[in-house]
Amino acid sequence: MMRNKLFTGLAAVAILSLFFGCASTDDGVKEVVFDSGDSKTSKNVDAQDEQEINESDALLVTTSEESSYKIESDVPLNAKESKKNYTGWVSTSIRPITNVIGNIKFNVRPKKGTFSIAAVGADDKAIPVLSTANEYTTTSLYLKAGKSIYKLCDDSNVASAAKKTAKGVAIRYTIEKTAVVELEFECISSIEGEKEDTIKVTATVQNLGKKKNDFTFKLILDTVLGETDRHHFYTSEDLPVKSEALYRTMDESKWIVSKNAKATMQIILDGSDITPIESVALANFTTLDTKKWEADMTTFRSFDTVLSYNNSAVGIYWPKSSLEPEQEQTQIFYISIASGEEVPGGAAFITGQPLQDTENTPVVEDKEPAAEVIKSEPQKEETKPAPQKEEVKPVVEEPKPVKEEPKPQSISSISDDKLSVDYIQALLDKIESLEEGDPEVNKEEINALNAELDAIITILNAR
Repeated sequence: MMRNKLFTGLAAVAILSLFFGCASTDDGVKEVVFDSGDSKTSKNVDAQDEQEINESDALLVTTSEESSYKIESDVPLNAKESKKNYTGWVSTSIRPITNVIGNIKFNVRPKKGTFSIAAVGADDKAIPVLSTANEYTTTSLYLKAGKSIYKLCDDSNVASAAKKTAKGVAIRYTIEKTAVVELEFECISSIEGEKEDTIKVTATVQNLGKKKNDFTFKLILDTVLGETDRHHFYTSEDLPVKSEALYRTMDESKWIVSKNAKATMQIILDGSDITPIESVALANFTTLDTKKWEADMTTFRSFDTVLSYNNSAVGIYWPKSSLEPEQEQTQIFYISIASGEEVPGGAAFITGQPLQDTENTPVVEDKEPAAEVIKSEPQKEETKPAPQKEEVKPVVEEPKPVKEEPKPQSISSISDDKLSVDYIQALLDKIESLEEGDPEVNKEEINALNAELDAIITILNAR
């Protein structure tokens, strides 16, 4: 019995020794250590990770006019942007930018890439010269890259950023693997020693693709001053533009004016270092706000439509450029503004104002026969012949008969039930359906429906 107990005790000791020996020598068993977070190794790793985030994903943001900066590590940039180190560009998460330079005030929303411009009066009150509705999205720069069209302030494929500069503001739009666009507003003074009253607008596109591609800009300015004036626009000779018009050249007219009793804006499109335009359209906003690149300007229309009453805009179109990878192209024009009864000085400064003695006759009719010139005489040289100048006076009267040509037939056949909201909506739906198909094939029917809408407007306005 004693021997059995002895053997049992020895066996137990042997088993325990074997167990502890294996636990301490088996390479497959690892000791688990709970890190309290205060180890030097942990701190070094955290610091290194934080530094890498700041260097590769952060955006430098201007926080004051003295150009002090802070890191915004919650807004990632792609590798190309971080390498370029866009100092001062404000990320999409930052609040809107405001900058006042002389008599000009800018408001920019970096997240959307939108902007608004205002004239600052003697009482320091700002008078908008462009629409401030819908977070400024009705005014926008468009880019056509190949066959793709981008509304730069309202496209999910476009990343935007903005910054305040010493002389104004700048907005950057990035379309991955396609293009980067910079829109810069630089304020200058048209009179030495006076406050800044003129803006040099520069749009630059760079090809980010790997192949050669075609690029072109258009800019839609949703103007507001003329909507509270007797006329929406005026020529450089202060002659009213009474209906929608398209210019194929600005060699003679030079600039367009939008004004009312509170402020005046000159859109200067010829002279100095200004880039020649492809065309300029003065029209109702809905005429220009279209999925097509060019607006339908083949018929005369008033600035009022069923879709958009008393809402005018300017469309500026530039020629196409073919760019190699990394190559850039720049377009330039000027905007000059003044408050109250003052006249902006930008046009005189940029062009030297040599047009007063020679422009009178041709400019009168650039606004009225523009659509006819588009149809059959699109070349610049054909806007200047003497026969057109001689017809200036009679053509001044043409807007009325032009508007009335389709309307007498339509008005006489329009019954009261066609003045209903449902019927008007049906017409709009039909036009939209035709435009989504083939606008060229359906042009006659679209024009007929537009004429009917114009006739309905005439009846409704008369009641």
